[in-house]
Amino acid sequence: MDLLAVGCGVALVVVFGAAVAGKARDLPAFARSLDAGGLVRRRWRGWAAGAVVAAESAVVVLLVAPVPPRYGFALAAAVSTVLTGAVVFTVARRTPASCLCFGGPPRTLGPVHVVRNVLLTGVSVLGYVAGGAPAAAVLAGALAQSAVAGLAGAVAALLLIKIDDLRSVFR
Repeated sequence: MDLLAVGCGVALVVVFGAAVAGKARDLPAFARSLDAGGLVRRRWRGWAAGAVVAAESAVVVLLVAPVPPRYGFALAAAVSTVLTGAVVFTVARRTPASCLCFGGPPRTLGPVHVVRNVLLTGVSVLGYVAGGAPAAAVLAGALAQSAVAGLAGAVAALLLIKIDDLRSVFR
């Protein structure tokens, strides 16, 4: 079970780390996207954008820090659930809002973003259930197995990050 937690943890660290980096590159653009989607009022969009980046950063810190990984998995599940709700709200209203989740070119929010966030929530819950020791303790105990689990998590993360591009290829 510890190796499953390692794989889930690596996946979440990569996804949330990429999200933080992408949003931090152009935080004002991300803030504007929240306003455009009708999610927050204009005067609160800067604060809301900062809160999202702070929460995503906290997920990364909790998953790499020498604390029980369940804290990071629980926060990841909560953040993913809130973001899923925001995307569902936006898509259901047919608001032409863009996803600036990982920086890069804006993509119109759609069902694929709901699926991605639901998968992230699932990975978070799976990691929580798998529990286990902090990642550093697992890595010290079974390096080869942990490396394979970490690699699997990293590949899963890249697939989730690039889900828009994959959808375009398979259309």
